[in-house]
Amino acid sequence: MRPLYRNSSLFCALLTLMLASACSSSDDGGTPPQTVDCSASGPSITLTATATDCGEDNGSIAITVNGGTGTLDVTLDPQPLDFNFANNTFTDLEPGTYDIEVTDADNCATMESAVVGITGGGVSYMDDVDPIVQAKCAIDGCHVAGNPQGLPDYTVFTNVQARANNEPGGIRQRVKTGDMPRTGSLEATEIAAILCWIDEGAQDN
Repeated sequence: MRPLYRNSSLFCALLTLMLASACSSSDDGGTPPQTVDCSASGPSITLTATATDCGEDNGSIAITVNGGTGTLDVTLDPQPLDFNFANNTFTDLEPGTYDIEVTDADNCATMESAVVGITGGGVSYMDDVDPIVQAKCAIDGCHVAGNPQGLPDYTVFTNVQARANNEPGGIRQRVKTGDMPRTGSLEATEIAAILCWIDEGAQDN
């Protein structure tokens, strides 16, 4: 099976221009464009998703393609902060539902969805996450009541829960990129615990 290529905005723009040029009629008696029956010759895809370990963002979606013409282009939506694409497989995916579209050289496209689930888990906010938040975030001058920056008070659970995954800028994104805590850093096990708690629904447990 020929390899797929991840899409880019520049490629899309160039592809659109080339298709528009190829499909436009001319006044010099040129050959009219041929109509492509995408239902007969277009690509079809099968997706195989592998769950991520809770808090690790190591899920994947493998793509099997049948049919299609020429070079095949593939897009992933939504696109996580960090992911890779090789050997017709998206890797390093966080849990969630993803739409994958494949387009061939005739501009015939097909789209399917896949769900990356979670394995493991069982993280408790009270036992596993709150001690991290109180030691690294709810400290003097930061996420406590009356702080000068106007930051939410993370000694209050509902403030943490409300901002757990409100991306962009939510706790999940900021912890993963290292933007949180503001001072110091988190151990890999602490990051995994926070992400896992969020991915399991940011429960009051």
